[in-house]
Amino acid sequence: MPDTEPVCRKTPDPAGDGSGAILPVAVATRFLQWGSLGLILPVSNLFRLSKGLSLGELGFSAAFVSAVVILLEVPTGILADRIGRRRVYLASLAFFALSCLTLLASRGFLSVTVGFALYGVSRALSSGSLEALLIDRYLESEGEGRLHRLMAATNAADTAGLALGSLAGGFVPMGWSILAPGAGRYDGNLIAMLVLTAILAAVVILAVPEEPPRAGEREKVGGFLAGSLRAITGSRELALILATMIAWGFAFSAVETYWQPRLADILGSSESTWVFGAVSTGYFLAALLGSLASPLVLERTRISPYLLLFVLRLTTAGFIVLLALQGSATGFAVFYLAMFCWNGMVNPPEGTVLNLRIPADRRASLLSVASLLVQLGGLAGALAFGALVGPLKIPGVWFAAAAVFAASAPLYLAAHGAGKGTERT
Repeated sequence: MPDTEPVCRKTPDPAGDGSGAILPVAVATRFLQWGSLGLILPVSNLFRLSKGLSLGELGFSAAFVSAVVILLEVPTGILADRIGRRRVYLASLAFFALSCLTLLASRGFLSVTVGFALYGVSRALSSGSLEALLIDRYLESEGEGRLHRLMAATNAADTAGLALGSLAGGFVPMGWSILAPGAGRYDGNLIAMLVLTAILAAVVILAVPEEPPRAGEREKVGGFLAGSLRAITGSRELALILATMIAWGFAFSAVETYWQPRLADILGSSESTWVFGAVSTGYFLAALLGSLASPLVLERTRISPYLLLFVLRLTTAGFIVLLALQGSATGFAVFYLAMFCWNGMVNPPEGTVLNLRIPADRRASLLSVASLLVQLGGLAGALAFGALVGPLKIPGVWFAAAAVFAASAPLYLAAHGAGKGTERT
């Protein structure tokens, strides 16, 4: 394991620092953040198509956005650790608002991609910044033994926000077409996102306290980055966990990019946007059910988190195969929701084992590295599946994605073995 400063004892909440309120603040901010994004998710690729992109350009547009995140992910994580995580997170909200404004005025591949690229900047800035601050404060207050509860609560907030946002996002275009028939069909989604982002910024400013100065802030950037890389290369267990995240990013890009066009093909039309909103809401609720169930499974069965992760990834791969075989909307919805339920169970145990194995003073940086690796996997997947979707069609690329999922599952068992070896030495 990496050289971390253990935080094992429960300490009192210092007067006025707000650490006792970390859980509700974390839940509120994550709910608003992902609720805002959820407003566009059920129609995001339909939005791109309405702006003039072709089916083949969807993957390449997503790949460009991933490239932006990849370039900025680690530098912004280091920036958060050095100048302040709260400050960097607020900057991310400003870029998110700018992205919405740009997309409102966009038309064609270039301007739409620029708009989503600004969202990529926002994502890089937000990745690991506020999350790292809140995790550190929670560990100081509650200790390591309860970290899985914070992870479960924030994952539940994520999925609840995405579910409700997606439900609204499916209905908004229909109402917006009546209110503003001459405007873009999805402009109402973007305006609603701007409103939620303003509310989120107010919550962060009012409820998240400024973080105290950190001793590591005077360390030179090169030394800071080198220390963060040593934390990864010095732990085979951590490296294997990160490898599973690369595989997830690669494989899941196929599902995320093509589920809307596939469902539109099955339905024969994309006009009934409420269907896409309902399916999006359903899969986030399924993921919420999974994220709430996995801590109970861990606590009641005492099963190793790694063994649970191994089983969940294999099962998710199986559901992707079954999804690819569906030709009816009902069958599609059933297996799509089942896949997301099992995939949702992964988040709490994976987040717990990851956060317990990274140094607190580099948490934002290393969480950014983890997000970067997911983005690298997603970029590779977007390029690969964008090239393959023509000859293989959507079901074919989903078969390939399922194979990657299944092949990566044993990495969890290898990480478990590496952790045992470290404990013995």
